[in-house]
Amino acid sequence: MRVTLGALRTCVRHRSCSAFRLFSTAAAAPAPPSQPTSASTSTRYTLPTLADLCLSEGDNVVVAVSGGVDSSVTLRLLSELPLNLSVLFMRNWDPVLSENAPDTSLTLAYDSPATHSPCTWERDWADARSVARAVGIPDDKVRLVDLTSEYWTRVFEPSIAEWEQARTPNPDVWCNREIKFGALLKHIPAGHFLATGHYARVRREGGRATLHRARDMNKDQTFYLSQAVFPLAGLPKPAVRELARKWDLPTAERRESMGLCFIGKRRNFGDFVSQYVPPTTGWFVNEDGERVGEHKGLSQYTVGQRARILFLKPGLKPDMWGKLFVARKGVNGNDILVVPRTDHPALMCHELWSDDFTWIAGRAPQLDEGHELVAQVRHREAPFRAHMRVEGRRVYITFPEPVRAVPLGQVAALWDGDKCLGSGVIKGTHTLDGYKD
Repeated sequence: MRVTLGALRTCVRHRSCSAFRLFSTAAAAPAPPSQPTSASTSTRYTLPTLADLCLSEGDNVVVAVSGGVDSSVTLRLLSELPLNLSVLFMRNWDPVLSENAPDTSLTLAYDSPATHSPCTWERDWADARSVARAVGIPDDKVRLVDLTSEYWTRVFEPSIAEWEQARTPNPDVWCNREIKFGALLKHIPAGHFLATGHYARVRREGGRATLHRARDMNKDQTFYLSQAVFPLAGLPKPAVRELARKWDLPTAERRESMGLCFIGKRRNFGDFVSQYVPPTTGWFVNEDGERVGEHKGLSQYTVGQRARILFLKPGLKPDMWGKLFVARKGVNGNDILVVPRTDHPALMCHELWSDDFTWIAGRAPQLDEGHELVAQVRHREAPFRAHMRVEGRRVYITFPEPVRAVPLGQVAALWDGDKCLGSGVIKGTHTLDGYKD
């Protein structure tokens, strides 16, 4: 099987004129018996050559290492090639702004053990340094870049504004666009390449770079990278994990990161958000407008989730005494509509629209009427069959088969086959009960 390098994804060359040259990972020859094999599929995957990566001997490559297994394998793979490598770690979240983290200093000893750190970013930083050492990168070529201010103003504050409007934002999309493929590039020296650990693929079509699905659909990140223009190619995740073990990388058994980009998983995400968006209580209501119980604030809930109501009002219909699900937020100002079934018409969306769609090619594609696309509104969610029409700046996406629980503020991304066309923030939906935002 001919594959492209996954962990390396794409690199972006930084020129002094602020133009960046994309290069994709080309297919390589069949792997010799000594090459690693994916445990889950018994398929051999070839490692890249300089030609595969459109690199030359002696090129300077900055590898963004997060402390996770994907970026660790990226670094180790590149170390097999005659390149000048350096490592960059991004600190994007200030623990002083977090609810339980202690005040910490940016000044860390290089050999600070990760297990002694009370803060997630410090553990990540220690892991990144451990990986760099294991690969043989000199200490003076490993550096930390503080982007906490940029993350706060470009990613977190816009997310807060969305939560305040009762929408459900996707900070990870903004993080890729504004931080990883935005602010970070200013810290890459002119003439250097940037390598990251994303799962996506780039192909060349008529001199343009186009964004495609990764080999591993479960780890595919074009959903997140669909608003960036520097996406990357992918190996299946099991193969990446196997390579990490084969090379005895310190992060080989590290668990996958979950939760918000750079902030991490929160035990109670609603409580975390309420630190920044003061909750305004209101009522859960049924389709008849009857009050069912009190809620803690619109930002605490998202469409489709189960509404756990502690005290139901007496006299409700029998179907309201079972499991209830959030169908719509901001009803009558500050109320939340709840319904008794996961397939209730109020939860089933047959059309959505966006007013700020970003096209990978710079403009909307010219498609035949009825041309079938696929759309996705959540990471790791199966894509849905879809059709598209453009009216001015507004893009409408319709679903032949209704999609459950589409929240305002999330990102809808479109593909033609495995080629990503672009994405936009969802501004409105039309559900089967006739409601239209």
